[in-house]
Amino acid sequence: MRRPILRSALALSIAALTIGGCGSPDRDYTIPPQPLPSGEKALSGKTATIGELDYTAIGLRTRLGEVIGSHGSWIPHGQYVRVRLLMVNHGRERHDFDPGRQLLVTADGRTYGPNTDATQISRAASGTQTIASQELCALDLWFDIPKNATVRALRVFGDASSSKLGDQLKGANVAGARNPVDIPLK
Repeated sequence: MRRPILRSALALSIAALTIGGCGSPDRDYTIPPQPLPSGEKALSGKTATIGELDYTAIGLRTRLGEVIGSHGSWIPHGQYVRVRLLMVNHGRERHDFDPGRQLLVTADGRTYGPNTDATQISRAASGTQTIASQELCALDLWFDIPKNATVRALRVFGDASSSKLGDQLKGANVAGARNPVDIPLK
């Protein structure tokens, strides 16, 4: 009499675990929606990959006439542009990201580096940032471009190095890694 009860209990336990999702983990996070900062446009999330990191421009604000921080404000020579960038490290090692190397590309093909004044006043990330294994990180990049310029893309310079031991011993990058890559900002 006990065996059928034990078999039934075991079968029910296995069914409950299977239905509950154990043994088949979700493949994507469900991240709660975040409110957009005032005047920012959410981007469609075009992703570029360099090495083991994915880079996605998720927000854009153009035509900013001033940056205001807790300790001061500053007016641009033209217009400030703020790009919110999400990075995800799929590798087993830490990777470095230097916000100061990134470039904003305008419709005429000209490029502009980050603006130090706006970065400091807004207290945005500066200096080399380390992105841990399996970590996601979002930050803002600030640029000062001509008043009538139209934004086309963010040119991302990333870390193309590989976490594979064989690649690390050779000093090799991830096979086929392009660096830099342009992410359209439309």
